[in-house]
Amino acid sequence: MPPAGYLTTGGIEACLQYLANTYPTICQLITLPEPSVSGSTIHAIKLAKGGGDRHGLLLIGGVHARELVPPDALVSLALRLCQAYTNGTGLSFGSRTYAAGTIKLLIEALDTYILPEANPDGRSFVQATGGDPWWRKNRRPNAGGCIGVDINRNYDFLWSSGIGTSSNPCDYQIYKGPSAFSEPETRNVRWLLDTYGTIECFVDVHSYSQLFLYPWGDDDNQTTDPTMNFQNAAFNGLRGTPGDTAYREYIPAADRDWFVNSGVQVRTAIAAVRGRTYLLEQGVGLYPTSGTSEDYAYSRHFVDGSKERVYGYTLEVGTEFQPAYSEALIEIDEVASGLIQFAIQCLCAVQETARLSTQSIDLDRLRAWRDRLAKSAAGRKYLRLEPAVSGAFLARLGKDAALRKTALGLLEELSGAVAADPERPLVKGTFVDRAERILDALADGADDQVRAAIADLRADAQHFRDRTLPDGLALASKSRKRQN
Repeated sequence: MPPAGYLTTGGIEACLQYLANTYPTICQLITLPEPSVSGSTIHAIKLAKGGGDRHGLLLIGGVHARELVPPDALVSLALRLCQAYTNGTGLSFGSRTYAAGTIKLLIEALDTYILPEANPDGRSFVQATGGDPWWRKNRRPNAGGCIGVDINRNYDFLWSSGIGTSSNPCDYQIYKGPSAFSEPETRNVRWLLDTYGTIECFVDVHSYSQLFLYPWGDDDNQTTDPTMNFQNAAFNGLRGTPGDTAYREYIPAADRDWFVNSGVQVRTAIAAVRGRTYLLEQGVGLYPTSGTSEDYAYSRHFVDGSKERVYGYTLEVGTEFQPAYSEALIEIDEVASGLIQFAIQCLCAVQETARLSTQSIDLDRLRAWRDRLAKSAAGRKYLRLEPAVSGAFLARLGKDAALRKTALGLLEELSGAVAADPERPLVKGTFVDRAERILDALADGADDQVRAAIADLRADAQHFRDRTLPDGLALASKSRKRQN
C-alpha cells in the first residue's frame, strides 16, 4: 500500500466541491464532458473573478496513477489561492513571498483552470487494497485481457510515430492506445483547451525527477528551418534520435527563449522553498517521446492557426513516486511556489498596467510595436529579456504603490507617443528617466537572471533618449554589433 496521508479520489472530489461551495465568487466547478473508463465523473475548477481581456492557464495532474503528489499539490494550490484572495493576504514559500496584491492580480486578471485528477480510475486502483501501488495507466480493458493505456502517450502529437511508445496492449508502461485520443481522459483535456479560448499556458504536473520540461519531446530543437517540422511527412522515420543531424524539430526562436527564460523564473521559485534546483531542459532531454500533453498543447496552433499558442510544460516533482507524506508536504510547497510564479509569467506587464489607467490606451498599437521589435537585433534581445523582467515587475506590481504609479505614467506617455506618430514615436528623455527608475527598483533584491537582464536594458537606455523608437533601435542594434 502507498504511504498514508494522500487524498483518495473521493477526497479530491470532495475538495473540489468544497472549494466551489465555499468560494463561489471566484471558484467555479466544471464537469468535464466524459466520465472515466469506469464511469467516474471528472471535475475541474476555474479560479477567476472579473471579465475583459484575460489570459488563461491550465494545470493538470494525476495523469500517471502511481504519482500521488501532483493531485494533492494542485488541490492545495487552489485552496491556498482561494484563502489568500478572500482574506487579502499573501503566500510565502521558504524565502519566496507573493504579496496580497499579487494574489489579487492573479485571480482578477488570469483564468486558472485546474484538473487535479485526470485519471481517477488509476489512482483508485493504486490506493485500493489488493490493487497495484505502481500502476501507471488508466483502466481501459484491452485485447488479450490486459488493462490500461498510458494517457500521456495518447495525445495527437506524432502519435503514429511510435517514438517512446508501445503499440502492445499488454505493455505495462507506455501502451499508447488504439488511436490518438482514444481515451476519455485525454479527450477531456482536449475539451478544456478547445472550450476555454483564453488558455495560453499549460503545465502537466508529474513525479518524479526534479525537472521542468518544455517542447519538443520527439527530437532536438532547431530554430532555422521551419520546413523540418512534425507535420512534414518527408521526415517520417527520421525523428526520435537526439544528437544526430538527420532531423531536428523546428521551434521559433522567440518561443524557445520564452520557454527558457520563464522556466528559469519557475526554477528559482521552486528553489526558494528549500534550495533544491530543478533542471530546466527540453523534453527530449529526459528521453524521446510522442503523444504527450506538453507537446500536444504547444503543437495545436501550428496545426490550426485559429487556435491560441499554448506554452506547454511538464513539471516532474520530487525524487520518488510516493514519498512519505511529510516529504510530500514540502514538495507541495515547491509546486505551489513554482506554479504561482508561472502564473505570473503568463500575464502581460503592459496589459496589467493598462488596467490601472483612466486614459484610453491602444493596446493593439503597442502590441504591433512589440511585434516589430523582432525585426532588429536590439529588439530581439529585448524580447529574450522580457520574461525575466516582466515576471519581476508583475510580482512587484501588486505590492509597490510607487512602482505602479511610475509604471502607469510610463505607459501613458508611451501610448501617447505612439498615438501621435504610430510609425516613428518619439522617446523623450523623461520617458527614459522613468524607465531607468523602474529598472533600478526591480533590480533591488532580484535574482541573478533578473539583475543581468536589467543591466543589459540599462546599458541600452541611452540610445533612445530624445530619439524616435526606430532610430533608438537602430542605434542600439549597431552598438550591439560593435560589441560582438
